[in-house]
Amino acid sequence: MSVLQWLSNDEYKQREISKFIVEGAVLQFISSFIMIILYLNTNIEPLFLLLAPFLVFLFYTFLRYVLSGIEYANVFSEDEIKTAKKRNLTRSLSFFITMMIASLIVGRPIFDSVMVSLIASLLLFLVDTTSLRKSIKKNVEL
Repeated sequence: MSVLQWLSNDEYKQREISKFIVEGAVLQFISSFIMIILYLNTNIEPLFLLLAPFLVFLFYTFLRYVLSGIEYANVFSEDEIKTAKKRNLTRSLSFFITMMIASLIVGRPIFDSVMVSLIASLLLFLVDTTSLRKSIKKNVEL
């Protein structure tokens, strides 16, 4: 059983995700060497140098997936597009409410809880909307 089966049952999607992961790993490998050179020749904080290759991998893989247009492979008609948009909005709003309540339970100030939750939910909505638009564009081309 492949680990990629946990991500998707679609073989094409699995292949694309594995390509993104491999590309991200190559970038992480290259950036690790760059960080070693920077560590030896500069006075940059070692924690940053350790985290930078991981963040390169994480952001590259995430952005490639979002911008590839493979997340919404079954969205073709106007009704499916409207349903996907409503689902994205509902998911973002429920994330906002859940995160705000969790922040308040932990003891964060109200303003901080609302603003951090709002920014995170807006980013989630933006990413979902971008992925949906790219998927629609790709589905129309096919």
